[in-house]
Amino acid sequence: MNGKRTGAVRLATVVAAIAAMVWGSAGTAAATEYRPYTMIPGHTYTLGEFNGIQCAGQLTSGIQTPDYRPGVALFGTTFFPFFTAPCAVELQVNWHNLDTGERGTATSRVVTFTRSSFQPSESTGDFFEIATKPGRVVFTVNTGSLHHVAAPAVEVRVPG
Repeated sequence: MNGKRTGAVRLATVVAAIAAMVWGSAGTAAATEYRPYTMIPGHTYTLGEFNGIQCAGQLTSGIQTPDYRPGVALFGTTFFPFFTAPCAVELQVNWHNLDTGERGTATSRVVTFTRSSFQPSESTGDFFEIATKPGRVVFTVNTGSLHHVAAPAVEVRVPG
């Protein structure tokens, strides 16, 4: 019984050490470390074009800020419809450069096609660039139709 308890204590110590490394250093690393890819946490749930339930689905998005594209953020998104109907959604990416004060909205139309009457439509996506200029840029995701944003605004550093 003492051996089982010692093993459990060791396991708890290792888990605590890993948690301290992950969460303890995240605050300082996030402020100073440059990350060329940022996944937007959460999803945007939408009814798609024409606000029809047959086009209900979710958007998942991410941002790339590679050094070889100064002043540009590369935005990628995937739209996964919940049902079998072919549909489309207008994606709206709002951005605000905190260093220059500039802001704008980039739009993209993502279309899905049906595979069969019994299988859900395939997820599709789009990949486009947004010229934000270098600096700290905040991004938010919306759609042109009824939607619920479960994804918070994300700040990234666009290299110069």
